[in-house]
Amino acid sequence: MSRAGGREPAGERAGRGLPAGVSLVEVTLALALTATVAAMSAPLLASSVDAGRARQAAQFLAAECRRARMEAVARSATSALVFAQAAGRWRVRRCVDGNGNGVRRADILAGRDECAAAAVDVGELFAGVALAIDPALPDPDNGAGSADAVRFGSSDIASFTPNGTATAGTVYVRSAGGAQYAVRVAGVTGRTRVLRFDPGRHEWLEA
Repeated sequence: MSRAGGREPAGERAGRGLPAGVSLVEVTLALALTATVAAMSAPLLASSVDAGRARQAAQFLAAECRRARMEAVARSATSALVFAQAAGRWRVRRCVDGNGNGVRRADILAGRDECAAAAVDVGELFAGVALAIDPALPDPDNGAGSADAVRFGSSDIASFTPNGTATAGTVYVRSAGGAQYAVRVAGVTGRTRVLRFDPGRHEWLEA
């Protein structure tokens, strides 16, 4: 009810609408629900980020393989990814044959084969990632498992020739959380593929 001058008593204005306590309860419940959902989704988000880093590292290595293959064709000389282990970690660099006998470690040391300035540790590019494999996992051909993360013959060199062939083999990438990827090179075609190990199906799938 209006009073003279069109003003209403403060008490009547305060009494309109929902009581102040109801809004406070609603806000408290909403915040509690948001916190619960965030707590439940945090592990899933962390797992996704972890697996994403391993996938990116595998794609990086696959791109390096394809680059080496194209370089071999362009320069009419064998190009290779040379893997070496130091202090328990693998590093890789790209080298090109300089004397017509393929990329060899002796020729690299002698300066006859040309290499990139520095070897790369994928763990420095992608946090928590390493060239590693769980030995309990089968290889992509369902062979016996092994702890060897780089499998390009005894030399650990993935070579690509000017005619398109390559050293057949696989390099394995593992995240800190255990996400497992593999980069496979086919010998006859030089084709490079990225695979992902699916724990639920216990098999390697195209990534």
